[in-house]
Amino acid sequence: MAFNIEDPDKYVSKNSYAPFALGFRPFFLLAGLSAVLLIFLWFLQLTGKISISGYYTPTGWHAHEMLFGYTAAVIAGFLLTAAGNWTGIKMINGWRLMLLTIVFLAGRFAPFVPELPHWLIATSDILFLPLVAIILAIPVLRMKQWSNFVFIPLLLAMSAANIAVHLSALKLIDVNIVMGSRAMVYLVILLIVVMGGRVIPFFTERGVAGVTTKTWNAIEYLSAISVLLAAISDVFFGWSVVTGYLAFFAAIINFIRVAGWYSNKIWYVPLVWILQLAYAWIILGFILKGLMIFDLSQSAFSYHAFTVGGIAMMTLGMMARVSIGHTGREMVLNSWMVMSFILLNVATIVRVILPMFMHEHYLQLIQLASGLWIVAFMIFAIAYTPMLLKARIDGREG
Repeated sequence: MAFNIEDPDKYVSKNSYAPFALGFRPFFLLAGLSAVLLIFLWFLQLTGKISISGYYTPTGWHAHEMLFGYTAAVIAGFLLTAAGNWTGIKMINGWRLMLLTIVFLAGRFAPFVPELPHWLIATSDILFLPLVAIILAIPVLRMKQWSNFVFIPLLLAMSAANIAVHLSALKLIDVNIVMGSRAMVYLVILLIVVMGGRVIPFFTERGVAGVTTKTWNAIEYLSAISVLLAAISDVFFGWSVVTGYLAFFAAIINFIRVAGWYSNKIWYVPLVWILQLAYAWIILGFILKGLMIFDLSQSAFSYHAFTVGGIAMMTLGMMARVSIGHTGREMVLNSWMVMSFILLNVATIVRVILPMFMHEHYLQLIQLASGLWIVAFMIFAIAYTPMLLKARIDGREG
């Protein structure tokens, strides 16, 4: 039976294809594929097989694409899907979603088009996040869901961070290009902290029998505030002892928060432990940031605890969960995806922990971590591509 994306009452054949039926489909698919490709290219760069240069520096390209490419795709896919559940309003799909996907892809490929004006490269990439913010704002404002409005300024702040990266690349502002990427890392962490407080306790209680999570109002407020204070200090004022102590404060507050969610029983449910473990890596990232006060850590260690451990693990876990739920499947992972979760955690250990004690093997450890990452996301891409392309198995739209 043909799939009619514009008719919500039309039965959808489970054998038909629906790549643009809902936001999670194209953006989770592109995120999974880009996670493999981007790190593979970075691995080739590290081993001297290729040279990535041009609009971005090699390191600048790596940081930008992992944050404003891979991570932005997951955020867009999640929010453009979740907003429909929040508001009850049908979200962007069909040809409109296809156009938004094209805008996203334009930002990825434009830097590699020969002789393309740099202002056009910047514009093609900058457009995506503001468009997502506008699309999300329409149903949220229409239904006056002020509790969900927080994601609009977060998306706009991410857009501002991306603009800062491009203005620096264009040499229009005298700001290190790393500043925009660092701001984006903290903004994504802030989004995880805000959203995590809503979904992780809920998923834990729903997914793990007999577990009741604990929350404290003061800790809930301070969890986001502490992250915001550490971010402002680090991004706008640079590293200082104040930044270190604010990082320790954020670690303590968020440790108390996740302790209220934790139970030994979560280790039997991969779709729950992946989210709590990702949150734990963020806490460790703040601890490593604080330990810089005593010269016991480096910025690269905390940065990759945030990104490889916290952001990547959280996004992989959410993509796995949302894709299962929104394609009409039972909320159970196969053994391959459990292995994907484990491999990504091992990659984080290799990238963050081992270099602290094995300095002489730093480059080899980065290469090993890259390989583990690639295999982890290849498993996701292979397992989930058919699921993301095909219609729901229960015949419903979405």
